[in-house]
Amino acid sequence: MSIPFGFQPPSGDGEPINQMGQMFEQLGKLMQGGGQTGIDWKSIAEIAISQVISRGDLQPTMSEISRTQAAGRTVDLWLDQATNFPALGTDLQAWSRKDFINYSIDSWRVISDPVLGRMADSMTTMMPGSESIPAEFMQLAKPMLDMVKGLTSAMVGMQVGQSLSALAMDVMGAADVGILLTKQPKPALVTQRCDSYAAEIGVDADDLLHFLASREIARQRLFNSVDWLSGAIITAVEIHAAGMHVDTSRLQAALEGIDPTDPAALAAVLEGGVLTPELTAEQQAALARLENLLALSEGWVEVVTQQATATKLTNYASMFESIRRRRAAGGPAENAFAALVGLEIRPKRMRAAYDFFKTLTDEVGAERRDFIWQNLDLLPKQDELDDPAALAKKVAQSL
Repeated sequence: MSIPFGFQPPSGDGEPINQMGQMFEQLGKLMQGGGQTGIDWKSIAEIAISQVISRGDLQPTMSEISRTQAAGRTVDLWLDQATNFPALGTDLQAWSRKDFINYSIDSWRVISDPVLGRMADSMTTMMPGSESIPAEFMQLAKPMLDMVKGLTSAMVGMQVGQSLSALAMDVMGAADVGILLTKQPKPALVTQRCDSYAAEIGVDADDLLHFLASREIARQRLFNSVDWLSGAIITAVEIHAAGMHVDTSRLQAALEGIDPTDPAALAAVLEGGVLTPELTAEQQAALARLENLLALSEGWVEVVTQQATATKLTNYASMFESIRRRRAAGGPAENAFAALVGLEIRPKRMRAAYDFFKTLTDEVGAERRDFIWQNLDLLPKQDELDDPAALAKKVAQSL
């Protein structure tokens, strides 16, 4: 991912001219649905769903549903021995990629809308307003200005649809990106992707299903038990969005001589990185807090699932390392998350968070370790994980 919010053409097979036709069709839908300014999330969902279906999305079979539920029930018993956070009281669901989009779209609206709205606004602030156009020409110019503003929002919306589609193609669980994406705890695995990933890394599919189920359910337990965590993540994103600013002079220079009604020409300009946001000190602090929370939750999940499954799954070590490498490489899921929120998470902090919780568990045990999530004074801050083992031993003295 070169830049957050970078424009990309539709994914999928076919000749370039057909892909360009798809882009025009998608833009048309977004402009019709979104009005003159706003991000049309219904059309975004339709774009994302149509793309995953075109790439072979499959609904889980009854056998896959039963197999997933059984794995979830088994893993719940294992997790009871590894964390003090209670079971959710609901079965692990089997999802298609379309299901992932449908169940998570409302959360992406909340998380992404502030950022995307600011991006669209920044793109249109350079358009001349009524104060710079003579009154006698304003009535003639207004339809064109409105069309350009609508096209701007539509193009941002189309990029979101592309990113959401890429995310759905690669994600393996409902909470795989580290955020609770459903209104209520709803642990789920995208079975088609889980099975293909097992084949990719050469492990038994049932082993991987239990491993991924343990990660999914552990993370859902964490978010369900720590009621402030989701709100803190959303707040950090909102602060980031509130200060969003794009250098409009750079954008205006890039658009000189470009026909504003030509989507292909606009797309070529946006690919150059002119929309890369300039972060204020407050935004940088908010993103650091967000990164820290996501790293801490990931580190906790790794430690808990290791306790729960390491001695029970033959391929645990290879699956653990594979997931870590996948995170470090920044695959499609991480890239899509960066496009939707504007944040790339550093794997280094995740590893440090794992070391912190591993040492803390060794020092005080699982029950007292989990208590730390209810004591914000003890939870590591973003600048305190340089020596995670030493910090864990210090925190242990206060638990």
